[in-house]
Amino acid sequence: MNEGAKTGIFGVAALVMLTIAILVSRPPVTESLTQSRIGQPLFEGLTDPLAASILRITTFDEAQGEISKFEVAKDQQNGVWSLPSRNNYPADAAEQMKNAANTLVGVKILDIPSSEASDHAKFGVVEPNEGALKAGDEGVGRLVSLKGKNNSTLAEVIIGNRVKGSEVQRYARIPGQDPVYVVVLDDKALTTKFEDWIEKDLLQLSSIDISNVEVQIYDASLEMGNRLAMSRSYDASLSIDGSNAWQLDAMSIYDEQGEKKDFKLADGEKLATAKLNTLKNSLDDLKIVDVASKPKGMSENLKADKDLVSDQQAVLSLVQRGFFPVTQGDILSANGEMVVTLKDGVQYVLRFGNVEGIASESKDDVAKEGEAKKPEATGANRYLLVTTRVDETKFPPPSLMEIPKTIEDLDAADAAKAKAAADAAAPKVPDVPAAPATEGLPATPAAPATPAAPAEEMKPEPNADKPATAEPVAEAPKTAEPASANSPESNPAPAAQSDAAEAPAKVEENAIDAASEATEGSIEQSGEGKASGAGEGQEKAGDEAAAAIEEQPADAPVTAVETPATGASTDEKPVADTIAPGAPDPGAPTVDDKIETAEEKQERLEAEQEKITKENQRKLDERKDKLEAARRRVRELNGRFAEWYYVIPEATYRNLRLSRDELIEKPGDAKPGAPDDASAPPSFNIPGLGN
Repeated sequence: MNEGAKTGIFGVAALVMLTIAILVSRPPVTESLTQSRIGQPLFEGLTDPLAASILRITTFDEAQGEISKFEVAKDQQNGVWSLPSRNNYPADAAEQMKNAANTLVGVKILDIPSSEASDHAKFGVVEPNEGALKAGDEGVGRLVSLKGKNNSTLAEVIIGNRVKGSEVQRYARIPGQDPVYVVVLDDKALTTKFEDWIEKDLLQLSSIDISNVEVQIYDASLEMGNRLAMSRSYDASLSIDGSNAWQLDAMSIYDEQGEKKDFKLADGEKLATAKLNTLKNSLDDLKIVDVASKPKGMSENLKADKDLVSDQQAVLSLVQRGFFPVTQGDILSANGEMVVTLKDGVQYVLRFGNVEGIASESKDDVAKEGEAKKPEATGANRYLLVTTRVDETKFPPPSLMEIPKTIEDLDAADAAKAKAAADAAAPKVPDVPAAPATEGLPATPAAPATPAAPAEEMKPEPNADKPATAEPVAEAPKTAEPASANSPESNPAPAAQSDAAEAPAKVEENAIDAASEATEGSIEQSGEGKASGAGEGQEKAGDEAAAAIEEQPADAPVTAVETPATGASTDEKPVADTIAPGAPDPGAPTVDDKIETAEEKQERLEAEQEKITKENQRKLDERKDKLEAARRRVRELNGRFAEWYYVIPEATYRNLRLSRDELIEKPGDAKPGAPDDASAPPSFNIPGLGN
């Protein structure tokens, strides 16, 4: 080997040794890159929380060794949210999803306590993989995945234990990577509770809109041979008015033999208003904790028709949850039912079934991969079936006006309207209270009789051009009448006041006498409405009377004077009814009183016919619109309810099912009484289950 070759070999060897030395002295590349991430965002590509359209959360039950998957997703075509992990039950998830995505936006790495896979269990960040875990495995974290369009991954993290001594810091790990990070993470929005992702108000009604509640309290159960036994307690129909006052409209109770008897509240008994208000508010705030799918093809109204009772799988699904289709064509419930009617005519039918989980699940109910098996609620829960229908009694036919066919019909209708208006406008005469007893009071002196003014009867003369002369008519004797209890004379004043009051009283009497003399020479109307006898003396007497009245002191008491009965002829009008000289006669024809032509009458008839026709049609259309609105609302609600069994908390059910003793308060009762009477259990056949 020549020297050049040896030199080349030594050079290559030296280069290799140098490279090895450099590699040994440099820290691992992965460790260097990991440490450089401190202070950086955990998810650099996640900046817009609204970009997330799918959330998947996978958890592990250490005791059962089972994986549970929760998922909420938005349909890319219509934008509707649903829960694939609950058979695509509709979700109210837009706001909740934004909050969940915001939980991961901007999360920064605070520290890296370990990069070893062997430490994953210690920090609680073991990935929950199906098939890789068994019951008793510890340190398994919660896997959260956020995805966007086309199922692209926006963020994915395994959330582990809390950092000791901190309420906000958690250990976290990216799936497929070994490093464990410390981050600040508030995971409240990353919930798997079913009720947190749905429309919480199941019935979507307001308590102020409830007008009627009907309850049927009974219990039903299957006996040997698939026979249905029932025990009834009571049926009740209740109504509530605008002031929130409850009323018992009807009630029937059942005795031990199953006989139905009408029930009335006894003296001292009353409805338990507090319990009924709690019932009403529970309907307003009815929440569900889980759902289960109904069998395909079950009708919205849940009638036990031939298709249903012939479907053994559908019947079994109902019976397992406490709903029994019977041969009569209806469905009975294990724990009674309730009908709630709103003011707009929408009627809810609630049927209460078994406690959730009391019966074994059918094959269709066993959770599939990616589905949660049990509701997240704690304690007992109960199945509920909900349907709606229209209460047509809330839409009675309107009262229509009769359309006149002839002029006579129109005139009769106008007369009837005028009479009704006059009757309505006529003042009602108040009841006059009886005069107080005067027994034991000083005798009241009778008021002095007022001498009657001489009445003169105007007799027409044969010659109309000559002035008529008035012949005096004999004056009827005046009989003094006792003063009423309410008149000033009924309370005699002291002597010092009586003299002072006497002078004004005489002035008043003289003035009235003068006015009577002036007006009693009343004029008789001629055919042309002119007075046949009205002299200057009468006008002068009238002026003197007015002057006499004006000269009275302002504070002088006024004495009421009755015009005495006279022997005047029956043709003479009372003073108050006489017509002043020159005034028009009310009975005389006016310009407005014109005769209607036949064409005008016909036009008026046709106008009235059109007016009434339009008003009647308006009433019919108004009823039709309200009825159609109720039917449309029922279709919408039944579309929501049709596919689902609902699960409600037991506490809610207890607020809705009132025993007879809870419904009615008895005087002196401080505690609930004895259990309700129950009727003898009649039996029914359950179609589809055999006998």
